[in-house]
Amino acid sequence: MKVAIHQPHYFPWLGYLDKMAKADKFILMDEVQLTDKSNMFRNKFLTHDGKEKFLTVCFTKKGYMDVPFTDVTLNKNINWQVKHINFIRDSYKKTPYFNEIWERIEPIFLKEFDYLCDVDVATVLLLRDMFAIDTDIIYQHDLKYDKSLKKNELVLQLCKCVGADKYLSGNGARKYMDVDYFHHNGVEVEFQSFVYPSYTQLNTEEFVPNLSGLDVLFNCGIDGARKIFWDNVNNNK
Repeated sequence: MKVAIHQPHYFPWLGYLDKMAKADKFILMDEVQLTDKSNMFRNKFLTHDGKEKFLTVCFTKKGYMDVPFTDVTLNKNINWQVKHINFIRDSYKKTPYFNEIWERIEPIFLKEFDYLCDVDVATVLLLRDMFAIDTDIIYQHDLKYDKSLKKNELVLQLCKCVGADKYLSGNGARKYMDVDYFHHNGVEVEFQSFVYPSYTQLNTEEFVPNLSGLDVLFNCGIDGARKIFWDNVNNNK
């Protein structure tokens, strides 16, 4: 049984969803610390004139490094939901499938949240559904493990907790992943094969990759985005 593990991200990109789709179980690491400059609180979108822009969910900075991600609170002094809903509407309103996608994502910006993690999880589950991914989701906080463990040791124990004998890792981990350590403990490491698919984007002549999965949905619709996504998954196993 193959497991993939990742922190919750805000409206994740296609590489994140690809990893999820290629695993039997996907563990959301919601008890790790928030990482600076990560997509745990932001993601990239295109502006109406084809420029890349980060949308950031505003969280309380004080003490956020001292608590697990599940306990990082939102900054209620900044209405990030209004900023995001206005930006996405203005940037994507002329895309072919705006209405179809808008009705699915608008509730995220109308619901009241207290914690950053809850925002991320809501967006992850929404895109999981929109891309028709049926991989089981498991939450780190539901597992019993040694919370003093870090890095390779933590990942291995999470694999063991769910009975996995294969771990699907992102390619970025090749530099520090101790593959032999996993092998000797009964878990084989497999590195993700992923090539970002191209598709027609509004407002830009040159394709811009590595955006939130919402970009392909707005431009291609749910059915079109699913075909692009799953053709890419099956062609890069």
